[in-house]
Amino acid sequence: MSAVAPPHPVLAAEALAEIYAHARREHPNECCGIVYGPKTQAVATRAVACVNTQNDLHAEDPTTHTRDARTAYALGGTDLFKVGKSQRTDEPVKIIYHSHVDVERADGAYFSDTDQAAATMDGEPSYDGVEYVVVDVRRDGVRGAAQFAWDAGARSFVEIGRYPAPTQ
Repeated sequence: MSAVAPPHPVLAAEALAEIYAHARREHPNECCGIVYGPKTQAVATRAVACVNTQNDLHAEDPTTHTRDARTAYALGGTDLFKVGKSQRTDEPVKIIYHSHVDVERADGAYFSDTDQAAATMDGEPSYDGVEYVVVDVRRDGVRGAAQFAWDAGARSFVEIGRYPAPTQ
């Protein structure tokens, strides 16, 4: 765990349920989306599923984009624009989420080196104050999720909390 100071946006139960449902719908591909919340509160309440454009990127240029949507995600330009624009509103994007699918490790809810690179630009977070949630989804269902925040001292995103698997 990290010493990154709170407050951190906490996913509301309804938003978490929507994220988990999205991960199950998209399996065996990674899902991705954004979660908005009130600017004045440390809560993320409105999950919006986005289209994972990784298959399109891979089809257009498989040399540059070597992975497809089974092992990578990419938010489209319109969604990225919404993230940036929202930062000037009363309901900014608080969390960007995606899933890791059928990974070959016990815990799939981790922030990979590729995730770190996608979330930063020139060694700084791409979006100020936006945190990330990674969902571990397997063929048999969702196993939980982890949340990651920027640690300026470590110069990377670090785990700051966990969300349990849904009750079936």
